[in-house]
Amino acid sequence: MAIEDFDDILPHVGSFGPFQKRILLLSLPVNYFLAVVYMAQIYQTLTPEHWCAVPELNNLELSERRNLSIPMETRDGELVYSRCRMFDVNFTQMDVTEQPNSSWPTKPCSTADGWDYDLSGGMYHTIVSESNWVCDDDWRPNFAQAMFFVGAIVGSLLFGLLADWYGRLPVLIMSNVLACGAGVATGFAKGFVDYVVCRFLVGMAYDLHYMMMYIILMEYVGPEKRTIVGNVPLAIFLTLGASSLPWIAYALADWRLFSIISSAPIAIIVVAWWLVPESARWLVLKGKSDQTLKTLQQCARINKKTVDPLIYEEFQAATLRTYQLEKDNPINWMDLFRSPKMRQRFLIITLTWMVITVVYDGYVRSLAILPYSVFITNSIAGALELPADLVPVVTLDRLGRRWTLMMALSLAGLAGVATGIVPQSSAMLMTLLAMASRFFITIAMNTGIQYTVELIPTQLRGQGTGVVHITGHGATFFAPFILYLSTYYNTLPYIVLGALSIFGGIVCLLLPETANQNLPESVADAEHFGKGQSFFNMPCLSKRRERQQRLNDVDNVKKTLPALDVVGVETINSTRRYVKDLSQPPCQLGKSKQETGSLPRRQQTDGWQNDSFASSDPSLQKNQTTRF
Repeated sequence: MAIEDFDDILPHVGSFGPFQKRILLLSLPVNYFLAVVYMAQIYQTLTPEHWCAVPELNNLELSERRNLSIPMETRDGELVYSRCRMFDVNFTQMDVTEQPNSSWPTKPCSTADGWDYDLSGGMYHTIVSESNWVCDDDWRPNFAQAMFFVGAIVGSLLFGLLADWYGRLPVLIMSNVLACGAGVATGFAKGFVDYVVCRFLVGMAYDLHYMMMYIILMEYVGPEKRTIVGNVPLAIFLTLGASSLPWIAYALADWRLFSIISSAPIAIIVVAWWLVPESARWLVLKGKSDQTLKTLQQCARINKKTVDPLIYEEFQAATLRTYQLEKDNPINWMDLFRSPKMRQRFLIITLTWMVITVVYDGYVRSLAILPYSVFITNSIAGALELPADLVPVVTLDRLGRRWTLMMALSLAGLAGVATGIVPQSSAMLMTLLAMASRFFITIAMNTGIQYTVELIPTQLRGQGTGVVHITGHGATFFAPFILYLSTYYNTLPYIVLGALSIFGGIVCLLLPETANQNLPESVADAEHFGKGQSFFNMPCLSKRRERQQRLNDVDNVKKTLPALDVVGVETINSTRRYVKDLSQPPCQLGKSKQETGSLPRRQQTDGWQNDSFASSDPSLQKNQTTRF
């Protein structure tokens, strides 16, 4: 077989030997730290139940102080103690045995006196309770989280350029060092500005600290193993991180110590500088054929493979051709807007992805609204990541990308709206619906990743997915402010997020199906892609119709057999063999062959090809997805 690109030489040097397993082993902690970087602020900014502090009553128990000094108010249809107002009376002259009177005048809490916080049920002091970010200042935690995503946008642009100029490996190290340093520094933040700056810096590292390792791993693993290697370790270790993080916070019961201990281990990724190779495709695109050859020889040596020198020579010649072709034919993501159909489709893709990212982030951070322990609910929701990651593996080739995404978004939306409208007294039902919404939006996230990659033409796949990726970060900036609506009505964020999710499920139906289709290679191909598709196009229905047609053909041929006696036994036997062939069942349901066209695979590179945008690997194969 001729050597045209990197995938062609992998079988000669070993596509999944000790060399690749070493990279896989180093990627496992990166998958875990993805949960740390993304979810740590949840446990840094928990808001304990609180009431105005009354220094004159400090000699009383917390419950006694609250009963005597805090008025009742109606919140979400229930009569509860006010969080931001107190009785305006002289407590020094009051009989502590006296019962409060609802007619007494009230006033806002005094910032000088502060608030009393209920630390029962495993709750601990966070930066919110330390800094009194409640009542008039309750917007501060949400603003800090919004700045995290501003940092993600800046980081994607900055590190994207650095990855293009200097390589993926240096950016892998720099982004993880930044995540570690800023995460540890968060534990020493003294005030609002310090904390916001730290969150911005951590956001700059997200999600490149993970994506760079993912891209390198996928490049060195053979195509036949990429689905398992790309999905299963990520699903397991991300689930492990999401479900264990709340209990680490619970056990430490100190937000500063939690920030330091959860972030410091990220420094271990520095060893990748000596153990992980540079991205092969980046080396090829930069014309560094000698360095690529050294990496391949190292791979063959570790995998104990003997390679004919002519194979290396043929590969070097192919890489030089690729480098020259890329140099002579530059492309730009703006080409996606030059074709009317592609422009419309790209805008729909972007809008759908923005909805997915906003709703996913909102559902992840909204569990504190629920009436049960935030540690238990977050742990259960984290454990649901694993089955939600595996569902698309079953459905994508049966229902198709479009209908899987539509149903996941719609079900996530319906569950979210239902969470918001069920009575607050139905705590268990509300929690179950919230968990369901989280489960379905995770399915939508995984499906949306692959669907986006397949809809964008091969020539612009890297840059196009990068643009979509960054717009998703930009949209997620608003998720914390949607959660802030809970100050007006506790479950209002679920209603808003659910409505957005349903809207996204409707919009995505405007896109064509990509399952069992030859994917577009150029903008011209994309202009005609999907023409003639039925609105209800599903691979499972298509296969059923195909099977029925085959059976009808069998019946028609059988009817002609009696008339064939005159043509001889051999003709009849041939016809019967034909009938037998037609009677064979079609290929197993769900085992579709996803065509990617004849374009050289060199153009199906990762999302860092000659651009400054972060993206998931656009050479993803069937069911190979990455969420962040």
